[in-house]
Amino acid sequence: MVMSADPRKGRRIVKGRTRDLQQVPSENMVTLDHAFQIFYSSKKAEGMRERTLEEYVNSWRYFREWLNQYDPEIQFIQQIGAEHLRSYVDYMANKRKYSEVPCRMQTEETLSPYTVAFRLRILRTMFNFLHRENIIGENPISNIKQPRFDHKEKDTLTEEQLEKLLAAPDTSTYAGFRDRTLMMLLADGGFRIHEALRLKAENIDPKTRCVHLPGWMNKNRKPRMVPLSVHVLREVLRLIDENQRYFNSDYIFLSNYGEPLKADHFRKRLKLYAKAAGIPSELVSPHRFRSFFCRQFLMNGGDLFTLQRIVAHASIETTRRYVPMNDEMIRLQHEHFSPISRMGWSRINKRRL
Repeated sequence: MVMSADPRKGRRIVKGRTRDLQQVPSENMVTLDHAFQIFYSSKKAEGMRERTLEEYVNSWRYFREWLNQYDPEIQFIQQIGAEHLRSYVDYMANKRKYSEVPCRMQTEETLSPYTVAFRLRILRTMFNFLHRENIIGENPISNIKQPRFDHKEKDTLTEEQLEKLLAAPDTSTYAGFRDRTLMMLLADGGFRIHEALRLKAENIDPKTRCVHLPGWMNKNRKPRMVPLSVHVLREVLRLIDENQRYFNSDYIFLSNYGEPLKADHFRKRLKLYAKAAGIPSELVSPHRFRSFFCRQFLMNGGDLFTLQRIVAHASIETTRRYVPMNDEMIRLQHEHFSPISRMGWSRINKRRL
C-alpha cells in the first residue's frame, strides 16, 4: 500500500495499492537498489559527468527514504506503480526545506517547484531506461506529467550593486584580490562557476583577449571561446603572475594554500561580501553573475545568437529567458518603436486637416 501523512492530524492514509506481482516470474524480479545500480552503471558507461551521476544517486536516495517510510513492504522495482510516484510528487510538494539535511535547520519553506520537477525528471529517466531494457514490463511513469508551476522572473544584480560587491573584498590580501578577479570574470564572460574554477593559465590567450575552453570543460561538451574585456584580462594576468610567484599550480583560482579553489568556499565568501555591501544575500551567488552578464549583454544591444554561443546554452529558448522584459523596459521599447509615435502626431493631424 502507498501511504502518506494526513496534513490535518499527521496520521498516515492509504493512497493506493501495491502492484500485483503474481504475473511476474520470480526469476525476473529485480530489487529496488539492483535496478538503480543497473541504471547507474549504464549511465556511467555512457560517459555521464560525475556531477550528473551524483545527482542520480541523491535523487534515488531521497525516493528510497520516502518509500521506506511510507510503504516499507516494497522490495522490487516491479512493485512500483503510478500511484507511488504521484504520492511521492505530492509529498515533495509539501515537504519542508532542509528537513533531509542534518546540519541545516528546517524552515517553513517547502521544496521549490524546480526541485520537485528536477527529482521527478531523474526518476523518469531511470524508469524509461528500465522499460526500454525490459527490466520492467509496464512503465509506471509514462502517464505522470511534470508538475506545472508559474515561472517567476528572477531579480538580477544591478550595475550599482555589482560595483558595491567588487569594492567589498580587501584586495591588499591574496584572497580578496582573487575573489574580486573571479567576480569580474564571471560578470564579464558569463562563465559557470565550475568552468571558471577549472581554468588554467594555458586557457588564456592575451593576444586575442579570449578564454578557450575545451569540450571536456563545458556542460555541452563542445569547445567554445569567450572574449574578455581589457580590464578583466589585465586582472586575470596579474593573478596568474602572483600565483606563479607563490604557488606551484597551473590553476588560476587558488586557495591561500595553493590548492584549487572550491565553489562552496567561494559561495560562502560571496555571502560575506553581500552583507558588507548591504545587498540581499539571495541576490548574490556565482550563477547570479552569469545572469547579470546575459541580461546586460542583451540590454546593451547584443543579439541572442551571439549570447547563446558565448554562454553555451543548448537551446535558444534558454537564452531568450534573459531578454529584459520588466515593466520599465517594455514601456521604453514601446515608446521607441510604437508605429504611431514613429509616424509623428503632427503628420497624422496634418492629414486630418
